[in-house]
Amino acid sequence: MVLAWLVTLPAAALVGALAWKGADLLGGAAGASVVFLVRAGLAVGLYVASRRAPVHAGNVNDEWTATKVGAK
Repeated sequence: MVLAWLVTLPAAALVGALAWKGADLLGGAAGASVVFLVRAGLAVGLYVASRRAPVHAGNVNDEWTATKVGAK
């Protein structure tokens, strides 16, 4: 658990610093808007990726088979 925190906190600081720097370079409302749109796009992408193989009550105990994403 300590290792998870040692990775997560610096990673979060790095992402925050990059977001601030991007917004600062563009300046004002434009910078804030771009950062917001990028974050919203990433959130939508994560949501879409999570819906590819959802886990629900009907399949939570099914056998897991490892396949590459996009493999046929």
